[in-house]
Amino acid sequence: MPGLKKIALLLAVILLPSLGHSSDAYAGSVYESYEAQLLDRHKIINVVDDFLAFWKQAEGQTLRRQRKLWRRMVESRHKDYFDRAVYRDASPEERVALLDQFLIRVPWYVEEITEFNKTARAAVLEGLENFKFRFGEYEQKTDIYIGLGFFMFDGSVRPVQNEKGIPDTLCLGVEALASYSPDQLRVVIAHELFHLYHFSFLFQNPSPADLREAHMPLMIEGLAVAGTEAVYPYMPATLYLHFSDEELAFQEQELVFNCERFLGLMGDGAPSEEYEKWFTNASDEDLPARGGYLLGYEVSKRVLAGFSLEQAVRMSPAQLREHAEEQLTAMISDQVLLVLPLN
Repeated sequence: MPGLKKIALLLAVILLPSLGHSSDAYAGSVYESYEAQLLDRHKIINVVDDFLAFWKQAEGQTLRRQRKLWRRMVESRHKDYFDRAVYRDASPEERVALLDQFLIRVPWYVEEITEFNKTARAAVLEGLENFKFRFGEYEQKTDIYIGLGFFMFDGSVRPVQNEKGIPDTLCLGVEALASYSPDQLRVVIAHELFHLYHFSFLFQNPSPADLREAHMPLMIEGLAVAGTEAVYPYMPATLYLHFSDEELAFQEQELVFNCERFLGLMGDGAPSEEYEKWFTNASDEDLPARGGYLLGYEVSKRVLAGFSLEQAVRMSPAQLREHAEEQLTAMISDQVLLVLPLN
């Protein structure tokens, strides 16, 4: 009997480690399967891994040498991403200038980028999981890039995986995101995923003329802010809008005036170079920085009093224009009624 006990103990010592590995392998397999389902069989492509490998060789080298290393070790591996998401319509000379500016500036951010990269994939998966929890019909139709934006964007949807110029790919600019708080990162990912969700309907039968009108970015960005709020409710409005407290307070005071100005742009059929400034951190003192986001958000909240987000993303450009005009006009009228004396 003692001999049998020794044999049983020996077998346990031999088998337990293998059972542990089997359990780990099973858990890993289950997680990989879940991840594949979450991404709808697409991939998360990490450009930053290649950047960090490049930097080990490029640090301290001349700019000319860095360019050569960059093109061989990073850009050539992700050609569509850099051509369509970063350089876009830049001329050869402009491409060189953009790359040089990035290479000169990025050394001060390498440490932050390195740390951010350790958790970036998990953050993307968490964001996708939370987004799908709220918008259950959403399907991930393309790969996602944890990339570099040459300090031009933190998150964006760019036409990486088609040749028609239709924005279809979530691209993250880690040099900007590396300094964000966890909540700021969640908001960026949810905001861009909502764009993908919206664009899957909006660009089914696009009319170039319709898409170039001023109401389009107003409603696209406004609904994305509202969609982000639906995924992560109860956060401060400043977080959804990427505003400081002071900037939000100031733009709220100027809201009616800005409604009138933007409505004028729509009525005049303003070209894109005039209305696009409302959706950037404009240096023009005459324009509110990112003012189109707050206007669009306020319009969208009013629209969503009568429609669900699922209905709103299916609206045509013409329907979106009708709602934008109606709600901008109502916001102006409501404020006029508030300031008029009551007799």
